[in-house]
Amino acid sequence: MALARLEDYREVIGGPELEELRILAGQARGRRMKHVNSTAVGGGVAEILNRMIPLLGELGIEARWEVIKGGDDFFNVTKLFHNALHGKEETVTPQMYRTFVDYNLANAAQMDFTRDDCVFIHDPQPICLVDERTGNGASWVWRCHIDVSQPAGGVWEFLRPYVEKYDGMVISSPSFSQQVS
Repeated sequence: MALARLEDYREVIGGPELEELRILAGQARGRRMKHVNSTAVGGGVAEILNRMIPLLGELGIEARWEVIKGGDDFFNVTKLFHNALHGKEETVTPQMYRTFVDYNLANAAQMDFTRDDCVFIHDPQPICLVDERTGNGASWVWRCHIDVSQPAGGVWEFLRPYVEKYDGMVISSPSFSQQVS
């Protein structure tokens, strides 16, 4: 598949809007941006990042994409989290929460956030990485692609303290959100 180019979107968004995007991107030109998610292929976030990273580069923004690693035990826990965040009652044990945190810690040990100006963490799987803020002044943003408006059980209560450590949060729709401080 060929890399996405901004010109490919001219007919969709319009010429003036495309030029406005280029002007606005000038404010971020030369900045380093990192995106982190849990899958390189096969998921909606991976499809978005696969197209977005080259487009950001075309705008002069140094964008990188890293994928966390995890075993079946980690991804089974994150599937339960996903279901609970969508309102399904799930049993999540203390050991499952520990597994989730442990994999995040192991991934954090393999990542370097010291050179980034902005870090986007996509969805709950890598959410604990915010604890790796380096004090370099980077902005950390949690990008939530799922509806967390009516979660079941204690998963949201577990995740909320992590969410509150981020500088900002981007949600697909206001109706999908939770109130955070």
